[in-house]
Amino acid sequence: MAHFSPVFRRTLLIILAIILAEGLFVLLLQGTGDTSFFRWAGKDGGDSAGSGVAYSEDGMLMPGEVEAPPPPPQSYLPEEIRTIRPDAPQASAQERAQANEILLHANRAFSQMQGTYDAYVAALLQLTDVYERDYTAPVPPERPMRVTLSPELAPPDQLWTPASIQSFKEGLAGMDAAMDSMRADYMALMRYVADDSIRDDGVKGKELTLSIRRGGEEYGKAREKALSSLNSEAEKAEQTLLQGHPLRPQIQAAKLLTARMRLAPAMLAGDKPDPLVLDRWRRELEGMINEAALLPCSVPGEVERRWRVFLRTAAEFPQVVLLGQRAGFDEILRGQLNTTYTRVQQAYNEFVAAVNS
Repeated sequence: MAHFSPVFRRTLLIILAIILAEGLFVLLLQGTGDTSFFRWAGKDGGDSAGSGVAYSEDGMLMPGEVEAPPPPPQSYLPEEIRTIRPDAPQASAQERAQANEILLHANRAFSQMQGTYDAYVAALLQLTDVYERDYTAPVPPERPMRVTLSPELAPPDQLWTPASIQSFKEGLAGMDAAMDSMRADYMALMRYVADDSIRDDGVKGKELTLSIRRGGEEYGKAREKALSSLNSEAEKAEQTLLQGHPLRPQIQAAKLLTARMRLAPAMLAGDKPDPLVLDRWRRELEGMINEAALLPCSVPGEVERRWRVFLRTAAEFPQVVLLGQRAGFDEILRGQLNTTYTRVQQAYNEFVAAVNS
């Protein structure tokens, strides 16, 4: 498997999960472009105003303060999610039709991006690994159609904002430029391997492999820029379709929860992740799952069953985090987090499929 750079690996591992069917179109989109640290709900609610009472980081009283009142209960889901509004009006038929069209484009665009262009870049990186291992340079796959010319990726100009269109097209152009650079370097590597007259102890080969990997990083950055625009427009379309929907609280809670899970790369950065930050992150995940389980499900039967399966699957994620806190986050544990997150996505997708049916 290719050794992706942190930026590109994160982009590929944390995949958009887009669910499209007749009626309701709901998606879990990758949060791109926002590198700020998440805000804990009720983070500053641990101290009673004016009491002068000290609390530890987990909200418990410090020694010697046993007579002080406890801190107020902490809420992990925003009030807007926990509040049910059964009489909320739906968007107009025209607004829903336009939102559906935007999400259909998002599905086509991401499928094409992942199945064609991501696969091509991954193949070049894998062949680079082959060279470093065997000092051979197999023939690469054919370069796919230019991203900027792909009809599946062309943004819906009449439905997107001009700023999103411009940023999206710039991202696609950057993906093309990165793929061109990577292919040129790999073709040069093939010529280098085939030329038996060169005697440089592999110096040129190392230069070319480094350049190919830099191209992979540039591709990941450009891809992230394109996905940021795709995300922005699809999120607005999703909110339109969720207006007045009876399962809006569940869907929004699930999106918020998975967004917190995707903080894993930031939480585990460095050799020694901050134990206090990790503990707060895990506790928030647990709190969100527990509160989501209390949301009344207004669609019984298969839909509610799938919702409960999603919550049980999601509960496995903080359990893996707790295991890592106790045993250390080695590569096996980090891989287990990725695997668990993939299962959470799958469980959510099955919940939405039941909603759409």
